[in-house]
Amino acid sequence: MAARTHKNEIWKHIIASNNIDLSKEISYITSDQIKMSKKTWQGKENQFEPRLLCKMDSANSRPEIFASHNISLLSVSNGKYAFMKYNIYVPLPVIHKAPTVIIKNRDSLLLDIGNSETSMLDNMLYNKTIDTIIGEKVLFGPLLGGRHRCTFDTVLGDESLHIQGSQYETDGCYETENNIYIVEAKSIECTDFNVRQLYYPFREVHKMVGGKKNIFALFIYKDKNNIIHAHKFKWGNREKMMDIQHIGYYSFVFSH
Repeated sequence: MAARTHKNEIWKHIIASNNIDLSKEISYITSDQIKMSKKTWQGKENQFEPRLLCKMDSANSRPEIFASHNISLLSVSNGKYAFMKYNIYVPLPVIHKAPTVIIKNRDSLLLDIGNSETSMLDNMLYNKTIDTIIGEKVLFGPLLGGRHRCTFDTVLGDESLHIQGSQYETDGCYETENNIYIVEAKSIECTDFNVRQLYYPFREVHKMVGGKKNIFALFIYKDKNNIIHAHKFKWGNREKMMDIQHIGYYSFVFSH
């Protein structure tokens, strides 16, 4: 909570020092402007690193000044962000369903190392859980590791946006005979997620795949009871960022 309060004070300073009008439907700020705000900051030492300050993966992770003005922050190009009066967070429905117990593969000497999103996905892949969700054998993956950039046109609410060279990362991407699944994973309990985490890679994958294979998105997280929740999504109209539809849910727990 203290860290969030500190981040809120930093953002209040950034917004004020750059004369950002939060009553407007959309306004912009650059990474350079964020960094320059440090020169007049008199609070606790902070690096004013845009990559960290602009990371708002859930609605509740937004600083209070964003929440109180109904503002979301969206990367629109390399080093440029939009303050938008649109909700870009996708709620995760609460579904009460007994998890499927997965007998863990004990052949590997390394699968039990770590508790990260990557180790969770590795266990799901090598224990055939990803195959179960997709309904087909994974032929390639995980793919799209590392950071990439994307360029496309989209619609958010009443705004037409051109995304130019904005950066994205995926936690996993899996290809089967007929499908491609883009994955965002979290090792903490989640109630929603920032749509850009799945939409930006979806648009880039669609450029390559077109109508050759079905493209779906998975948001996967592990709760405090070590139950893995996997929510499946697709886009109705791919040109509209928030035309995302929840079409499936799966839950698993690994045996000890």
